[in-house]
Amino acid sequence: MIIQQPTATFATSGTGNLFFKRQTVAPVVEKTAGTTTISQAGQERLAFEKESGNNVHSTSQYRVEGQVYSIEDMVKSKGRPLIAVKMTEAQVNEVKLREQQEKARENVNFNYAKAHQYQPIGQVIVNGKLVATVSDAGSVESPHAIPNLSDQSLSPADRLAEIARAVKGKIIYSNFLPTAGGWMGPSAPESALPPITARSMNEIFEQEIAPAMEKKIAEWEAQTGKIYPRRA
Repeated sequence: MIIQQPTATFATSGTGNLFFKRQTVAPVVEKTAGTTTISQAGQERLAFEKESGNNVHSTSQYRVEGQVYSIEDMVKSKGRPLIAVKMTEAQVNEVKLREQQEKARENVNFNYAKAHQYQPIGQVIVNGKLVATVSDAGSVESPHAIPNLSDQSLSPADRLAEIARAVKGKIIYSNFLPTAGGWMGPSAPESALPPITARSMNEIFEQEIAPAMEKKIAEWEAQTGKIYPRRA
């Protein structure tokens, strides 16, 4: 079931809530703890988007999560009244603007991280196979989870030594083995990022859509003299 632009609908019934959610795609750029990471697959996807003009973040892709019901059938269902609120054009445009602003920040973070990429200082090898690569910022790239590593912030040298002890491996400082691809770098400072001025979908829902639904429920109860069946 696809909801086309420029409208989306939020509905509730005696059976629960329907939530129409935009199609989400795994992010090209991941940002955690002040670090921006891009994988090899992410680099390829960015190149494809740039070449084709295709943007996977577009609001044109929507999908429904959970079991799908016919709204018409729900309206006709005995004892299950439907209360629905259609998003206004202004609300839809604000969601689009928010996505554009978040994408702009992502692009700035990407470019900043690329210009300040972390460089490998050592690798841990076990039986000739790469276990982990540690950068000059202390970040760790590994094809597998390494158990029992400290959550504390360690120097790159200390992190290398810790990993080597954990896997009983050897540390090398040159002639590095190839990694899975991609790179890491620091995220841009907040002062360098474009501002976010538009509200998110969740904020719009909480501030405007949910109150509008409550108002419609109150009107229905006043007209019918019944108590609207709410989900526990």
